[in-house]
Amino acid sequence: MRYIKLNPKRSLSCFFLLFSILFLNISCKYNSSPYADVTLQTLLAPYDKSKLTPVDVVIFSGQSNMAGYGIPEEAKQYLSAEEYTQISNGIDGITIFTCNDYVALKGNCVFSPYSNVNFKNGFFGDSFGPEVGFALECKKAGRSLVLIKYSAGGMAMNYFIEDNDISRIMKSYILNCLLELVNKGYYPNIQAFCWMQGENDCSYDASAYYGKEKRLIKYIRLAFNEKQIFIDARVTDWKLVDLNCRQDIVNEAKEKIAREERLCYLIDSTGLKKNQFNIAHYDTPSTIELGRRFAREFLAHSEAGK
Repeated sequence: MRYIKLNPKRSLSCFFLLFSILFLNISCKYNSSPYADVTLQTLLAPYDKSKLTPVDVVIFSGQSNMAGYGIPEEAKQYLSAEEYTQISNGIDGITIFTCNDYVALKGNCVFSPYSNVNFKNGFFGDSFGPEVGFALECKKAGRSLVLIKYSAGGMAMNYFIEDNDISRIMKSYILNCLLELVNKGYYPNIQAFCWMQGENDCSYDASAYYGKEKRLIKYIRLAFNEKQIFIDARVTDWKLVDLNCRQDIVNEAKEKIAREERLCYLIDSTGLKKNQFNIAHYDTPSTIELGRRFAREFLAHSEAGK
């Protein structure tokens, strides 16, 4: 099997080529459905697990609040000096792959190379998302992890579950990151999928969110790990953007899934605030806190965190 290395400077057209090569190299017939038969299990089948070092992996995905607009200089006010130094230098033991896609695949995917979690995994490369708070909490708990973040700003749930470029590229990107881990000598164990999305659905198709999120959970579990936990987050303050939105319906759907579905959990977003100059996105302290809340839920329910 040939390894396909991601190059963050390549154009999006190269990504489509990369996607096609990935499927060819694992000898599976390409299926345009997001439920294509390529999974982590088929990807890893040729490798000897006993010769690889196990590593826990957490996937981050969703819209722009998962990508993040946290400002590094502002973070000094909300982190201890030790925490700020840790993130500035790249927090030891917790690494990340990042792909932030902001214009519906028109060529502006922003990649960050595989590195320790730092302040440069947000939208512009000089901002950050909830991975900062998440990494700090997991470091404090003594966990070593690899994070894989794929976000698509402004995308409603349809784009993540239907037969379209977002869902296929999300899956192929994650599989390529996992394949890179294998080539580094690691055997990836997908522990959790953290999901920060739903704002667009509040404005357009809130009543369908319940069924769509259930399809997403089925999709990502089939693709990566049937036993991975799914951690969702409530949508807050979207009425600042759209007075007529139905965030109550979207949040009710999220709550119902957390009650009904196995290994599904929901974090509360109460108290998180939007940026006064950018009302669609969480401000710096709220971005950090969002990550901490994801981490606490993860540590409480992951296999090693029980």
